[in-house]
Amino acid sequence: MSENNSNVRLEMTSTAFKGPGGEHKYQDCRDVCSQLGFDFGVQLHNSICRDQIEWLASAGVSLSAHAPLLSKHGINLAAESFDLSHKIIQENVALFLELGVTKAVFHGFNMTDIPVPAYGHGRSYNECMSEIFRPELSINGKSRMCNDFTSTPEYRTRLHRVKEHLLTIRGEFPQIVWCIENDFPAFGSANLFSENSAFLKSPICLDSSHLWTTCHLFDRDFHDETEKFLSDCQVEMIHLHASKYTAEVPKADWDDGHLPLRTPNEMDLPRFVRSCRDAGINYFVLEVSKGTYEDIHAFAEMWNS
Repeated sequence: MSENNSNVRLEMTSTAFKGPGGEHKYQDCRDVCSQLGFDFGVQLHNSICRDQIEWLASAGVSLSAHAPLLSKHGINLAAESFDLSHKIIQENVALFLELGVTKAVFHGFNMTDIPVPAYGHGRSYNECMSEIFRPELSINGKSRMCNDFTSTPEYRTRLHRVKEHLLTIRGEFPQIVWCIENDFPAFGSANLFSENSAFLKSPICLDSSHLWTTCHLFDRDFHDETEKFLSDCQVEMIHLHASKYTAEVPKADWDDGHLPLRTPNEMDLPRFVRSCRDAGINYFVLEVSKGTYEDIHAFAEMWNS
């Protein structure tokens, strides 16, 4: 055990414990965190079902949330009407208070006014998000991957709207720390660059593989952009996972990460983790879809290097 570990909050995404053997995997992760001296927790993923929420709550583990939970729609603070998102947030806060959740992360910036279907409840990400696809926001009019629309008047209008609504929910629900996440750059998801996240003046969850994709798509340096997020934005949480994608894959064909930390990659995740550590960040969520205790060991090696 390292003395450097004792102030680190390390959570596993609930998807790691989904399905047969989930409770055994959960106990393995909890035991390894205890051995290594990390403060263990679980982040309830937005695709989670009520039964899994109940068993994790009964396990007595500290929980955070990837909102919204148990919702038919996602949160979109950029929509012209705030009514649907406000209702979802109100319902989630009631659930959070029951579960003792005090910190939530969410995607909240889509370039649409159409209600965004929540995926993971029998429908895939692509199935749901294709309902809000806009070809003019695509890199080639067909791919789900975004072009750079951040200089458009529509984007600026929506950016100001997101900032305003973030301020509203922080004021109305101060019991919860609300972290808006940098987006995977697809289907008009729009919280992409450090300068835009900084403008929001809101707690941020920085996702490693989302940023890796964004930087490749828009020809930015991954580690330089990481440093800008850490210096210019209010980063309070990290979603850590690996991406297998490299420049050999056409930009239109890239996908998300959510792979184990030891997956061969070109990201230099140890450098990413050290940058976060040196910036004073001590809240990490291993958002590895099929994560195991081996990812906790891998994180410990990066953190203590």
